[in-house]
Amino acid sequence: MNWFTRFFKGDGGRSNDPESVVRFYQRLGFFGRVEPAAVVRRYVEDHGNPPNPAEVWDQVFLLAYSEGDVWSGDPEADVCAENEVYSEVLVEWARISGGAFSPVDIREEWDGEEGPITLSFGLGGRRVSVAPSYQDDWIDLEVLRQINGLIQSSGHQFECAVDGNFVLVVCLTAEQKAKMRAERQFPFAW
Repeated sequence: MNWFTRFFKGDGGRSNDPESVVRFYQRLGFFGRVEPAAVVRRYVEDHGNPPNPAEVWDQVFLLAYSEGDVWSGDPEADVCAENEVYSEVLVEWARISGGAFSPVDIREEWDGEEGPITLSFGLGGRRVSVAPSYQDDWIDLEVLRQINGLIQSSGHQFECAVDGNFVLVVCLTAEQKAKMRAERQFPFAW
């Protein structure tokens, strides 16, 4: 099939097969050596239907099954001083960063019930901090952009897709992000 035919087949040249979507993400380093059919089966077990490759959010939800490569959850996470949600989530984000983000000795400090909030940690041999905004009981995902400033030299950046009470966080190179955006129309938040 030539490029002209692929372009006009109705999906911009993307395959209509859910397993092909998994294989696309495998080429970018997701899903490891898991058989694409196994990923699709898990999706069907949880959602009742196979993912529709033409639906961008089905692809996002499918990518959430790439264990160890993504962080997904509800950003309405009962964030408050007592729960120290940021201290926990920084460790989880570090786990998916491929070594680009390795915070140690994380401290979460709140100056009152609504902040300001300061997260300080060791990174690359120096003490640094970021300051998430108070968002009631929601995780302030903009803190990822502050972290991106700290890990810029790694060549990786945290990116996310947010749909109400669901967020998917990944740590990507600029090339990976460009391919996801161009070839799968991935709905990055920024």
